[in-house]
Amino acid sequence: MAQLSDFAPYVLPYVPGCPSPLAEQHTRDVCIDFCMRSLIVRLALDPIDAVVGQIENDLDTPNGTLAHTIIEAWYEGRPLDQFKAGDTNSTAEAFNLLFIGADISGGTPKAVQLTPNNTFLFDIAPSIASPAAVTMTVSTKPTRTTTTVDDLLFNDYADAIGLGVVSRLMRLPNQPFSSPSWTVNQGMYESARTSARVRAEKSFGSASTFVRPRRFI
Repeated sequence: MAQLSDFAPYVLPYVPGCPSPLAEQHTRDVCIDFCMRSLIVRLALDPIDAVVGQIENDLDTPNGTLAHTIIEAWYEGRPLDQFKAGDTNSTAEAFNLLFIGADISGGTPKAVQLTPNNTFLFDIAPSIASPAAVTMTVSTKPTRTTTTVDDLLFNDYADAIGLGVVSRLMRLPNQPFSSPSWTVNQGMYESARTSARVRAEKSFGSASTFVRPRRFI
């Protein structure tokens, strides 16, 4: 893992007078934004046991990180769909089991939902115990209190993240380093962030690799 302080050479020379703690705070914020929008930091989790009647399960992500999205998930080798708040049937069952204590007979889960608490819900409670039933790939993001981030962010994107941090700091009013040129840095940061998103999608087979034929008029 890389330290937030490792990004200092990419930030502090461009914002003279900026306190190091302030720079680290904004570095953390930019790393979170970069991960959430690019989905570049991805992790294949260790297999998770299915427990009879248990609809909520913990996600074991590295210290200082949270799961941001579920990229892919499988139950006993079968792909799982994803459901969201407002979906019928599965959401109602999850709500009843967690908060009302209703007696749900259970079955074989067919979908999952990520929660803000670094856990996930099944659409229906498993009716049969199954060791290592769930395999999952997630994208992760740093927490709001971490002092370290994934090495990928520093090794591949230190320059880009530095631009994003400098942009945020320059936007602060009435500081010796305040500057209208923050827009230039922000534009370069957003371009690099978009490129990272494209890289992530191609690396995991999500991006289209064919050319759609066009009809000439």
